[in-house]
Amino acid sequence: MYDVILPDAGEGTVESEIVAWFFEVGDEIKEDDVLLEMQSDKAVVELPSPKSGILKKKHYDVGELAQVGEPVATIELEGSDGGSTEEKEETAEVLVAEEKTAEEETDATVASTKSAGTGSKNKEVSDDWRTLAVPRVRIYARNNNVDLTQVEGTGNHGKVTIEDIDRFMESPEAQKTEAVKEEKTMSQDEERSNVSMPKSDVKPYQPSESEGAKADRVEKITPMRRAISQAMVNSKMTSPHVTVFDKVEVSALVDHRNEMKVIAGNNDIRLTYTAYFVKALVAVLKRFPELNASMNLDKGEIYYHQYYNVGVAANTPQGLVVPVIKDAERLSLFEIASKVDELAAKANEGKLTQDEMSNGSMTVTNVGGAATGGVWSTPIINQPEVAIVGMGRIENEFLPDEEGNPVLKPVLKISFAFDHRVVDGVYAQEAINLLKEYLNNPNLLLSEG
Repeated sequence: MYDVILPDAGEGTVESEIVAWFFEVGDEIKEDDVLLEMQSDKAVVELPSPKSGILKKKHYDVGELAQVGEPVATIELEGSDGGSTEEKEETAEVLVAEEKTAEEETDATVASTKSAGTGSKNKEVSDDWRTLAVPRVRIYARNNNVDLTQVEGTGNHGKVTIEDIDRFMESPEAQKTEAVKEEKTMSQDEERSNVSMPKSDVKPYQPSESEGAKADRVEKITPMRRAISQAMVNSKMTSPHVTVFDKVEVSALVDHRNEMKVIAGNNDIRLTYTAYFVKALVAVLKRFPELNASMNLDKGEIYYHQYYNVGVAANTPQGLVVPVIKDAERLSLFEIASKVDELAAKANEGKLTQDEMSNGSMTVTNVGGAATGGVWSTPIINQPEVAIVGMGRIENEFLPDEEGNPVLKPVLKISFAFDHRVVDGVYAQEAINLLKEYLNNPNLLLSEG
């Protein structure tokens, strides 16, 4: 037998949702056949079979969350008697054997801890301790004689990471003290505010018989919506968002686009304002490198990127995704327009790869086409980036001319959100001013950008 292990589909991923199976139990599978699709970090990723054989077991059904490092399928290899493990040095047979030993040791540790009466200060033990960490982390903890129940997890959903274990081994007492301190502070804050925490176990509305058929329609959260929700919450909890609202007169931009879209159309290129926004953003990032960055607060490091990869938020039937235009500084306006269309088509078909959605410099979200008015917004930063710019609808407004007379001009509203840990307010405003210059004067943009 050969166990197919769920790989890490992206940085920091600890679980993925099974979206679709392409084989049934008993089917013959060839090496590199696509076994299943899994949803992780807003991207649907295909998992090919590493071996040829017969599918003997599916460990997860569609819609279930599979843990990274755990088996998702069991294959009976060609020519095997169903019991061979010779080819599986990295498979779950090894993991299961080691985890069984680890489980026995951990159970013994937990039992001794309970009998010693020290549970009042210890981290609450889960009914299933294996949910504390993924397999490779549990094995790492066992090899270092670390009790996972004593380690404060900082990973996704509170899971313990290898870095958490390293920190615990360096200063376990300090970590426990800090955890107790945070717990006390939280309790004091709750007492002062006297505000109860919102409950997450919201139940669907069920009407009485006299009210008729008005019950809530209940649907399972889709993999895409779950990933979007997690990303939005993570971003708001990670970055102190500051949003600046501004606007720019864009008569020259409108004229330039109207002229160039005819030429673009003759070359089967659809030229939208988004291409100009991407081009302008690249030019701004070159002059304001602190916006082309990401932060790792745990390591005390800021990474200033040497590439210019602009994300373009795209609305799809499945939900919001952010494909990234790589090396945008090397592309012409028409090439950017073609790339935007290409990635948008893949996004709508659900065929974006993880690589096409990662390593962004900064993101632009353009709701102009859907808006009925030139509105501002408060866009959420696409982590781990440190800024995002939202473009509204271009609308005519009366602006004073040189003599103070009102003149009707096209105006674009700009919403610029930034991470105040990395970017200061004046720096952000200066960047916005330059962005406005480029959008006000496309000839300057195409000369400098």
